[in-house]
Amino acid sequence: MHDLNTQVENKVQNITNQLAITSEYAITTSNKQLISQLLEHALSYGNINNITVFNHKKEVISEIGPAAHIPTPPLSALAQTQRSGTFLVSTQAIYHNPLPIDSSLSSPLDSYNPKIQRNIIGWIKVETNISQLDIAKYQLFFLLLFLFSLFNVLNAFITSRVAGSLTHPIEKVSLSLRKLTKSQYAAAKSIKLPSQYSEIQKDLLELAERLENHKKELTAGIEQSTEDMRRNMDSMEEKSAQLYIANKEAMESNRLKSQFLANISHEVRTPLNAILGYTKILQKNIKDNQNKLYVDTIEQSTNSLLAIIGDILDFSKIEAGKLSLDHSLINIRELVDDVYQILSANLLTNDKQIDLVTDFSPDVPQTMIGDSIRIRQVFTNLISNALKFTNKGSIKTKVILSSKSKDQLTLSFQVIDTGIGIPEDKINQLFKPFSQVDTSTTRKFGGTGLGLVITKKLVEQMGGVINISSVPKIGSTFHFTLKLKPSNKPQPKQEKLEKFIVFLEPSNTYRHYLSNYFSEIGVESIACSGVEQIISKLNQHHNKVDAILLNIIPNKQSTNDAKELASYAIKQFNIPCILMIQPPGQINHYPKLKTMCSDVLLKPISHKHLFNALKNIQPPNAIAAADLTSDSPTIEKQPLPVTHLTGLKILAVDDTQVNLQLLTHWLTPHGLNVFLANSGRKAISMAKEQQFDLILMDIQMPEMDGLETTQHLRALDAYKETPIVALTAHALGSEQDNILASGMNAYLTKPVDELILLNTIEKWCLRKESAQEHINTQVTQAFDINKALSIVSQKSDIAKEMFEMLADSLADEKKLLRHHFELQDTEKLIHVVHRIHGASKYTGTIELTRHAGFLETHLKELGMEDVEGVLNDFLDSIDMLLAIRHLIPWPQE
Repeated sequence: MHDLNTQVENKVQNITNQLAITSEYAITTSNKQLISQLLEHALSYGNINNITVFNHKKEVISEIGPAAHIPTPPLSALAQTQRSGTFLVSTQAIYHNPLPIDSSLSSPLDSYNPKIQRNIIGWIKVETNISQLDIAKYQLFFLLLFLFSLFNVLNAFITSRVAGSLTHPIEKVSLSLRKLTKSQYAAAKSIKLPSQYSEIQKDLLELAERLENHKKELTAGIEQSTEDMRRNMDSMEEKSAQLYIANKEAMESNRLKSQFLANISHEVRTPLNAILGYTKILQKNIKDNQNKLYVDTIEQSTNSLLAIIGDILDFSKIEAGKLSLDHSLINIRELVDDVYQILSANLLTNDKQIDLVTDFSPDVPQTMIGDSIRIRQVFTNLISNALKFTNKGSIKTKVILSSKSKDQLTLSFQVIDTGIGIPEDKINQLFKPFSQVDTSTTRKFGGTGLGLVITKKLVEQMGGVINISSVPKIGSTFHFTLKLKPSNKPQPKQEKLEKFIVFLEPSNTYRHYLSNYFSEIGVESIACSGVEQIISKLNQHHNKVDAILLNIIPNKQSTNDAKELASYAIKQFNIPCILMIQPPGQINHYPKLKTMCSDVLLKPISHKHLFNALKNIQPPNAIAAADLTSDSPTIEKQPLPVTHLTGLKILAVDDTQVNLQLLTHWLTPHGLNVFLANSGRKAISMAKEQQFDLILMDIQMPEMDGLETTQHLRALDAYKETPIVALTAHALGSEQDNILASGMNAYLTKPVDELILLNTIEKWCLRKESAQEHINTQVTQAFDINKALSIVSQKSDIAKEMFEMLADSLADEKKLLRHHFELQDTEKLIHVVHRIHGASKYTGTIELTRHAGFLETHLKELGMEDVEGVLNDFLDSIDMLLAIRHLIPWPQE
């Protein structure tokens, strides 16, 4: 296309140039006729639309053709070409070249300018119509397009022929390979290729031969392997038997471990049961304040020991991450006070007088929700360690509220002592099981090395962290945090006493501690450090003093000073006295001092006990009169009112005499007739002689245990319906099935609470339905024996076998259910529930089937949304079924 444009432009320029040359003479001679002839001749070239000639003054002297379509461009010495639409204009200057031979025109040019004569004498403009050029372009374009298409068609045809000649053999090769993959070796060999592919043909044949031979070898190898596997079946069966035996031994070992824990629990809980029982009896009748304080300490210590025993039994659960936390209302201040008093009574001596103080931030709530037993154990471990390793100074427990939200409280605790401290390189050993800082500490202070390990695990399980900072010979500080829940109940407001007291406390730390507490409860106080100071303060302020508070160190001098101060305050000003005794002081050693005192408090002072002592101050005269009559005390028993239990005959069976005596002390005041048997055989003998309304049965006894004794009793016609309640020290839940399966109606775990025991006796002796009716009610709620028998055509042995298969699998299925729920694995949870649901439909377990259907439908329609409650109902139905599995009255064939 560009060449066509160039050709046209060159053609027009050539015409213009030729006209410029041929017109020179005509213009110089002013021969208009010659100019017209030249223009007419040029117009005949074709496509020339207009030719215009200008003189040297740029005036038109001649024009031929139609009117110009393009205005005349500016005329200059340079040749110009201009295009507009379908027209092309070319302008060219006409120069005069003087000739040697003179020539003239018909008339001279009067206006001839010599300068122009030697240069430009005019211009010529040629306008050409180039519309034919566009047509030629289109023709050329279509010609080229046609040629290109033709070339492509020919090329495609040739390529197809060539490709066909090339791909046909390749297709045959591909077909041959497919035959080989299908092991059709003969068909693969029969395929022929063109001669130019003879090498490939040869290679294919060789490949087919090799594959065929390899298949034969592989088949032979498989047959040989199969034979080897068959020969090794005996060896595999032997290994399987060995594995079964090893698994059985492991299960037996685990059972023995559980049995060992149960025995340990029994041996320890049995004496604790007697201790707690007799402690409660003493609490009912004791009048002496100091003795009451000691009995309270016995109770607190026994409860603490019981909790520690439970924690030791739970150590394996802690390691396995299965320890569960209880949530109840607790008072942290009272809890720390209890721990202080228990530990001080056991660990403080005459040579070790340490101030045990607390420091609670004012914003710490009085009550909150948490596990009081576990928190008590944490404090017991940390404070007892501080007491062991501190010989002088003080131990402070500091409590701060770190953060508070609607659903959570974060408390920060510090147990600070002034003891021997711990070297930095030994700190890492503190939280390792069975480790001590060094052997000398082990010999001097003892300990198993588990206390801090359990403490760390408990703190972490309650959402906190624990760490320690220590400086040798300066002291140690244990820091830990706990995440608890706020109580929904309103916080109790601290009552203001509006009292005025003067107290004697030699220790600066404890004086400051007591002064702060007195300020909290609205008591105005004056702290004194010596005898002379307190006498001086009494003389100054005796008109408004409500009481004096005296500290007694366990020595003769301190006691004499206290006696003189108390006597002085009473005789001179009639002011009562309250004593604070530092362990191991014994107020009974000083009866005269005890007579003069309003109350006796054990240090470290319990906030609750101190508050009650100040609130209930009695005038000294009334106290003295009361003490005078107490020289020959008469303890008057106050039995509980006679109730509808009166006259019931109870047989108590236990091989421990103190437990039998304790039951007698509990039950006799309520009008119950208690009969005692120290063995199972003795119980059976007594049961044959007379009828009892209820039997309390110990589980672990020599010769004949409680389970066997119960079975013999149930064999007697008179005792088939008699309620039998187990009193067991076994703390493991696995005992429940065995107890109920033996024929007992219920069980209570030692140490037994008196009120719970009385409620249990009332429940089983005064209820309307018989024991068998109660059992039948429990069974029919969870199991339909008629449905179970109808499914298997009344064949009880098959129905029982199917039920036992389901029941045996439920323990493992419960673990799977909890595991999949914790992982939020809906698909696997549905699978397990569906499996149980299907099996339960053929065993008569109506309650299990119903809850399985609810849970399966919920999971399929709603997924894990709000599924926890439905899952718990399903798990409860499993527990209900397992509880009554041994009570089902299967018919005998």
